[in-house]
Amino acid sequence: MRFAWPFKTKTRTALGLVVGGAALFAHYAPEHSPPARSDARFEPNFAALEPFGPHSWRAKPQSLRDALRRPLDLEPALEQDAEISWASPLLAYAFQKQRLAETENGIEPKLDPAMLVGDDAQGLLQAIASYKSGDFAAGDAAVSTLKTKLAADAAKWVGFRTRPREAGFARLDRFIVEHPDWPAQDWLTRRAEESLFGDHVSDAAVKRFFARRKPLSPSGKLALARVFAREGDFQSAGALAREVWREGDVGEQMEGSIRKEFGELLTVADHKYRADRLLYAEKNTAALRAAELAGKDAVLLARARAAANDDAASDKIFAAVPPELQKDPGLLFARAHMLRKHEKIIEAAAVLLTAPRAPELIVDGDAWWTERRLVARKLLDLGDAGEAYVLCAQHGARSVSAKVEAEFHAGWIALRFLSDPAAAERHFDAAAAIAETPIQKSRALYWRARAAEARHTPEDESVARAYYAEAATHSTTFYGQLALARLGSDASPLRPAPTPAEGDARDESVRVIELLFAAGEKESAVTLAMEAAKHLTGDEQLAALAQTAARARDAKMSLTLGKLASYRGVPLDDIAFPTYGVPQFATLPGSASRSIVYAIARQESAFDPHAVSSAGAMGLMQMIASTARSTALRAGVGFDLRRMLSEPAFNAQLGAAHLGILLNEHKGSYLLTFAAYNAGGKRVKEWIDAYGDPRRANIDPIDWVERIPISETRNYVQRVMENFVVYRAKFAENETRKPQVELAHAEMR
Repeated sequence: MRFAWPFKTKTRTALGLVVGGAALFAHYAPEHSPPARSDARFEPNFAALEPFGPHSWRAKPQSLRDALRRPLDLEPALEQDAEISWASPLLAYAFQKQRLAETENGIEPKLDPAMLVGDDAQGLLQAIASYKSGDFAAGDAAVSTLKTKLAADAAKWVGFRTRPREAGFARLDRFIVEHPDWPAQDWLTRRAEESLFGDHVSDAAVKRFFARRKPLSPSGKLALARVFAREGDFQSAGALAREVWREGDVGEQMEGSIRKEFGELLTVADHKYRADRLLYAEKNTAALRAAELAGKDAVLLARARAAANDDAASDKIFAAVPPELQKDPGLLFARAHMLRKHEKIIEAAAVLLTAPRAPELIVDGDAWWTERRLVARKLLDLGDAGEAYVLCAQHGARSVSAKVEAEFHAGWIALRFLSDPAAAERHFDAAAAIAETPIQKSRALYWRARAAEARHTPEDESVARAYYAEAATHSTTFYGQLALARLGSDASPLRPAPTPAEGDARDESVRVIELLFAAGEKESAVTLAMEAAKHLTGDEQLAALAQTAARARDAKMSLTLGKLASYRGVPLDDIAFPTYGVPQFATLPGSASRSIVYAIARQESAFDPHAVSSAGAMGLMQMIASTARSTALRAGVGFDLRRMLSEPAFNAQLGAAHLGILLNEHKGSYLLTFAAYNAGGKRVKEWIDAYGDPRRANIDPIDWVERIPISETRNYVQRVMENFVVYRAKFAENETRKPQVELAHAEMR
């Protein structure tokens, strides 16, 4: 049978490269399937793609998105070869049930549960299988035969994690009561609350459940509100319903339930607040529904703001809003947003500076800060540092992370653009006082030291060294490493870890996680481990948990646990920077070093070889198809797009080669190479033109990094640089120039 492609020639060729001709749609042309590979593990499950035949998968992208169960942005414009962009998520889906067991650097553990629970091993596996199928009666029967609590708890956790709706409220409630120290208590409580809202649970059971705790989720709050309303306590019911309506992140179905059951308890002010909050979040459709409940004026405001969110606003749209509504804070925000988008920066700044800053008026202080930051950075480009400083100093941010970012920006502008170290010190002190993460703390402390240095007195020099020393305690962070360089230290960035608890001294949850890995339930193990890392007490217990991740050789879990431990002040650097996340590969001529490859993979994919981004970037090194193909062509290596997801070693090989090309193009600059890997060489050239060349001695490279206008890239460069420093130490690589040196020549003005 001859297969007739319903596409143009260019499309047909591109898809042929991606999927081996008609093999992607096997049920349309089964005789065109590619030859079998020598290792069947690498053959994608093309049969899983049969619903997406060549007539349907391009015509119905929403169906494709739904079927792939991932929030993909499949805009062809994001990739020069549009057809390959569309194919990347298809390939990801094809491989999702065939996760690779990597060879030497494998992720899937080869452990025997019998070593941990003896004769219970078979019953454990049987119980897990029943629970995962949704048959909780059979699962409970299998659990009843288990002799060890460890095995029973592990099986139940898998059931709750994979099938919480089928588990039902009674089982979840009983487990919560019987396991008060279970690390995922909040997770279990939220699932139980969802069952309370969706199932037919008695009022007495609801009240008994919340007698022990306050509701955590919208579902829980509404379930309790129902009981209050039935008892005639409309004040309590209304308070809970209003809280969910105003602040809750609920879908359209729950939104309808709230309006139906509690609509009479909600006010016009509640509807206006909800509309405002959703508009700040750019959820226009839901916002307009809420605005309609608040009246005609709210609808007029919401329509103008929605147009601004969609970049479709104009002066005409804003002029249509009645004069008495022109000073509405949300409308002022939308106007500033529109002006910035149209590059009318001075006008946008004027709107922001005259807007109210009271939290109850602006509703979303973090959204206002983001807009202020974007405009302030544009003002710096225009040479107006004074007004940029005022915008940042009057930030109005609400969350801790936004406040830290705002205080840093104000301090940095005061120090580096206004030569006002006294003002800078106030802002850096404010940032350091509330900073929560090592990244936040080290940055505030480093710049506090720079501000002291700027005073140019012997006393302040001593103060600066003290701040540098404190920043340097966070030696796996970008600014902690720069602080070490300022102090003239060659110390390793790796810090000694606490001794892990052993044997019976380990927390029970650690042993459950180990058993889950042994039983092959990696995702359930990782979920529980993430929760355990937040709640375990004692450094030795965290170290034992991290050791479990290391035994399982799960690089993603290791780095995540290491980060969480670091946030709690426990240095698990060896775990946080695993050396088993990238398989060995044949190095192509001119490729980047092993430490650079690991630095990139850690940031790009968190060592997930099957990761696919919304832009179609694939695998460990997150390369888009066109870049991977051109790199392979340049290196003289055969290219097959399927291998970018099926063979992590091939992905890493091309990523290393591409990084080598970028290093050569940027004359060995790590900073520019990493920026180009993330944002593209064209943008990097634009930034060099705008802010100077950081390779030159008269340009402060740290300021250059902080001036990168794209927040993602600015953060990316710092994270990859810090990863690089750590991996160079771990791999004992001796390159001609240390990454700290590239940044440490910054002039202390």
